[in-house]
Amino acid sequence: MSGISGARIPASVQSDRLPVERPEDCVSRTLTAVGTGLVAGGIMGAVTANWSNVPPVLRDRPWPALKYTGQIMGSYATTFALVGGTFAVVDCLAESVRGRKDAWNGIFGGLAAGAALGLRMGKIPVGVGAAFALAATSVAVDTTGGHLVGRGLVDDNATPPHAIYPYKT
Repeated sequence: MSGISGARIPASVQSDRLPVERPEDCVSRTLTAVGTGLVAGGIMGAVTANWSNVPPVLRDRPWPALKYTGQIMGSYATTFALVGGTFAVVDCLAESVRGRKDAWNGIFGGLAAGAALGLRMGKIPVGVGAAFALAATSVAVDTTGGHLVGRGLVDDNATPPHAIYPYKT
């Protein structure tokens, strides 16, 4: 296997630095993305609810405050699951329609996931910005082998090189 520059990368480095294997079928990938989104969104919602000001009506009343926290957690979990699921579905669809596993599938997935986020929020500018941000992030992850680290700024010979472009040509 070779990187973008065509330099050969030793097999020992490839096995250490290539992305973690993911399920190949679309159903597993989508369910994993949705499940991860639900968990991450729920945690983010709990943190957000904890840091926000509780409405005066709910202060000193545990059940309504807990219900309010649950609503925020559910909203964040739904949003994260929507974005993750949309990305996974479109990535799989692009892969099956195009018949190729490359960075373009992630670009299409990122654009669709950002658009879904904008629709969920009801703000077109947010959707456009999120679409391009998620597509750019997907390209960055795909082209660096899923590690987002390159050879390093310092050539210290302590860090082994790794595959920059994870797809076989």
